[in-house]
Amino acid sequence: MDKLPKKIVRFDTLRIERGIAKFCVCRDPHYEIDEENRIVRCMDCGAVVDPLVALLQIAKDVEKWSNYTEQLLEQRRQIANYQPRQVVIKELEKWYVGAERDHTEPTCPRCGEPFALQELLSVPWCNPIFLKKEASRRTATHI
Repeated sequence: MDKLPKKIVRFDTLRIERGIAKFCVCRDPHYEIDEENRIVRCMDCGAVVDPLVALLQIAKDVEKWSNYTEQLLEQRRQIANYQPRQVVIKELEKWYVGAERDHTEPTCPRCGEPFALQELLSVPWCNPIFLKKEASRRTATHI
């Protein structure tokens, strides 16, 4: 048995791995594509994925991504249209026009005296930064 015939073909270039045969069962897999070897691999679990299976999964997810993109665009539109002053004005309008609020007038938040909303149109308005500076100046002179 010491001498083997010369026509024996060696199989040591082939190795069988029986424990590796796993399929990707990830819920939202992230694929890595090896263009040169034409292999698709799941970046989450490391499983080699059939390229057709990966393509089908991606095609199914297109609608999900489209809906997600549409939601993001709607949020962007809402943020672009958001104007805090309009929110306050709409709230004031609800209070002023409400059926249970008939014949009521708002009161000044500083002195508590009631006033007609029309008076707001006849008085000058100023920048909030100016108001903060003015308030800090008043507190400094009172101390």
